[in-house]
Amino acid sequence: MGKFTGSLKLANVWRVIRELDLHAIRDQAKAPFDLTIYGDPQLAERMRGALSPGGFAAPHRYLRVNPPAGTIVPTAAIVVMPRGARSTELDQTLSALAGARVPHALAIVDPDQPVDVAIADAAQALAAALPEQDRLAFAHHLPAFRPAVAEVIIEETARANASFAFTSGLAETVPILTAPLNLGDMVVLTKNQLVMGYRLVLASGRDGEPKTLIGELLGVLGGGLLFRQMARQLVGLIPIAGIVPKVAIAYGGTWAVGRAVMFWVTEGRPATSEAVRTFSREGLERGRAVAKDIVARGRTGVARASNRFTRLRTQLPGLRRRARLSGEAPHASSPPPLPPPQLPPVQS
Repeated sequence: MGKFTGSLKLANVWRVIRELDLHAIRDQAKAPFDLTIYGDPQLAERMRGALSPGGFAAPHRYLRVNPPAGTIVPTAAIVVMPRGARSTELDQTLSALAGARVPHALAIVDPDQPVDVAIADAAQALAAALPEQDRLAFAHHLPAFRPAVAEVIIEETARANASFAFTSGLAETVPILTAPLNLGDMVVLTKNQLVMGYRLVLASGRDGEPKTLIGELLGVLGGGLLFRQMARQLVGLIPIAGIVPKVAIAYGGTWAVGRAVMFWVTEGRPATSEAVRTFSREGLERGRAVAKDIVARGRTGVARASNRFTRLRTQLPGLRRRARLSGEAPHASSPPPLPPPQLPPVQS
C-alpha cells in the first residue's frame, strides 16, 4: 500500500488524467443551447427573468419565450402554467415536445408567489433528462441549474465507481481470474473523481485553463480528503474484504469528494475537518445501500459465471487426456472459422 500511495503524490497526479481531453469537457460547458419557455406569457417572462443571471433587465441570450411556430427545435423546454385546470393548448405543447424528444419539464406557478420553487423543480427534472454535455452547459451559464446538475454529476460518478468496484471484484469469485488489480482499480477510481471535480468546478460557472483549474482543485483536496478517500478505497479493494464493502467504499469515497468540491465552490474555502468527517460518514451510509442493490442485481450474473467456470474446469482434464492420446493439441479440433457475413447490396 505504501508504494502505491507514494505514486499518487501531487506531482504525479497529472499523469493519471493527461490522456483525457479536458479541453473538450470545457467546450461542453461553454457550448450554446436553447432553453425555451412555453405557456402563460406573464409567467413565462417571470421565469426567464428569474433564470437569467442578470435578472429581468438582462434576459440571458440562450432563453426564449413562446417563439413562433416553425422555429428551431430547442435543446430543452419548460412549460409554465398557473395552478388550476390545464388547457388543451398546453397539453398539445407537452405532446409535441414529447414527440420531438425534447427534454422538458412542467412548472406550475402561483401567480402571486415567487417562481423560485417552480424553477428548482424544473431544473431538477431537466438535469436528470438532459444529455451530459448539455447538462454541463446549462449549469455553467444558469445558476439556477447548478445545485441539481451538481447532484446528478456526483451521483452518476459515485455509482460508476461503485459499479466498477463491483465488476473488478467479480474476479475474486472465479479463482483463475484473481490478479493484483488494486493499482489499476485505484487509477480508474481516482481518474473518475478528478474528472468529476473538474466538471463540478465548470458547472459552478468558473472558467479557465484545465490545468489551472485542476491545480486549484488539487490544492484544496490533494493534501486531505481526496487522498484519504483513495487510501480508504485501496483498503476496500483488498480481496478478503468482500465485494459489498468495496462497492460501498468506492461509492462513498467518491460521493464525499464531490460534496467537498461543492463546499469549496459554493463557500469559497476548503471544507472543514468536521465537514469532511460528515461527508465521509454520509457517503459510506449511502454507499452501503447502493452496494447492496448493485450486488443483489449482479448476483445472478456472478452465479452464472461461476457455474460456467466450474463446468469448464471439470471438462479440461478430459480434453487434455484425449488430446494426449490422439497426439493432437487441444486446439486442433476447433471448428473451422465462420465465413464472413454477407452484406446487403448498396442502394444507389
